[in-house]
Amino acid sequence: MKKNTISCVARLGLVALAVMVLCVCANATPHDGSAAQGAKIVPVKATAYSYGSQCNGAWAKRNAIGGKLRTGEVNSAAADWSRFPVGTKFRVVETGKVYQVDDYGSAMVGKNKVDLYMPNYRQVDRWGVRNVTLEIVEWGCPEKSLSILRPRAKSRNGHIRRMVQQLEAKLGSRNFAG
Repeated sequence: MKKNTISCVARLGLVALAVMVLCVCANATPHDGSAAQGAKIVPVKATAYSYGSQCNGAWAKRNAIGGKLRTGEVNSAAADWSRFPVGTKFRVVETGKVYQVDDYGSAMVGKNKVDLYMPNYRQVDRWGVRNVTLEIVEWGCPEKSLSILRPRAKSRNGHIRRMVQQLEAKLGSRNFAG
């Protein structure tokens, strides 16, 4: 009887923790100086990339969270997750296209920059580099970004370590073990 009570209490505790993280992430706003807390309009430099190894290296056709790079109603985008956390959804004002951050790259870290996924290299070349305005539809989750990046921070990729350090510093007392 005692064991069942402890097990039930432990399960309730885990459910409560999951709800807290979801609530924190559902109300997430940026945690850095690149955009004002809760900002909806953000000017950035935008580049483009495609699925092949030329742009995406060993991760051809895959994003950083293990899914396929997307085009359509919502398109994949790469960014510095300490500035634009994973899941951040935005509309590029100049084109009207909607993107969601599900990828990152070393060229984004430490910069107010996004990399927009395009289905082919002709569109990548046509896009070039542009200054654009992002209208944030929904901020992503810095806690989720941190939980994905932490295990990868031991790799030789310094850009991942930098994102982890910046996320940990920005989350401060809200930081969780994971």
